[in-house]
Amino acid sequence: MDWLRANYDRAAVLAAALFLILCSVFIYMSAASFDAQFEALQNVPPPNHKIPAGKAPDIVEATAQLEKPPQWTSSGRSGLFVPEKHFIGPDGQPATLQNTLLHPPVPNDWLEEFGLPITEADVLTQDPDGDGFTNLDEWEGHTNPTGKDSHPTYISKLKLRSFAEEAFPLVFASSVEDTFAINNADPSKPTQFLHVGEMVAGTKYKLTNYTEKYDTDKYGTTVDVSELSLEQIDTHDQVTLVKGKRATSPESVANFLYRWSGAEQTFSVKKDQEFSLRPNEEIKYKLLDVQPDKATIVDIQKPNEKLEIGPAPRP
Repeated sequence: MDWLRANYDRAAVLAAALFLILCSVFIYMSAASFDAQFEALQNVPPPNHKIPAGKAPDIVEATAQLEKPPQWTSSGRSGLFVPEKHFIGPDGQPATLQNTLLHPPVPNDWLEEFGLPITEADVLTQDPDGDGFTNLDEWEGHTNPTGKDSHPTYISKLKLRSFAEEAFPLVFASSVEDTFAINNADPSKPTQFLHVGEMVAGTKYKLTNYTEKYDTDKYGTTVDVSELSLEQIDTHDQVTLVKGKRATSPESVANFLYRWSGAEQTFSVKKDQEFSLRPNEEIKYKLLDVQPDKATIVDIQKPNEKLEIGPAPRP
């Protein structure tokens, strides 16, 4: 240690010289083995880039798809870059076509399908194809509102407005044994004296039965309330005439309401009477029966297909 302190400079020079000698030996050995290492690298086979046969079709298909990327598609609304209509709903809050029925009962999708102006308040009463039927009529009839040749039936616009009964025109006036006096409501027509089984002249009614009956009124007086039965020979409708009283006619009247092309028409039809509807007035209908809540009619060209007409909506 004393020598190192006395000869510090020499010791540093000797250490540096020794380090340089070791570096020289290492460089020499590395240079000597370089040829062998280089030759070994040159003999390494090139990498095999060939695609295995089993995966080749999948990779070819994937490559083709990358070269021609498909357009974005979606079965519904994605909401991305798609403008959406907004409205103010009945409650005063913002609404969309997806969460609000704008024109009940017609769905929003149906109005958009046919390109109808969904933002207009009167869209259901509009008639874009001019066939006389509103958009609401077309929706109810499952027809095309923009095609003039596609529309509901005209009979669908016919409703029963009211039902009226008429007084029977014949009156059972009196009887003598088996002879019955029949008066007519029309005073210009004479009294007829008939027997059971005979026809009433000028009508399609036949006398079918007589029943002698008596009753007591509120004053205690005995009153003759005998009954004379009549039958309509075509329809077999039965009418019972009480002596001295007017009866109700089975030939009741149907009062119809017909709305088409913005116009309203009312008319009355008796049982078995024919009528027609605009604009197809060549088609004739016949009233078969009428009740307070419905009427039964038939197209005379299709006598086996009966049509029921429901009541008109109340105002």
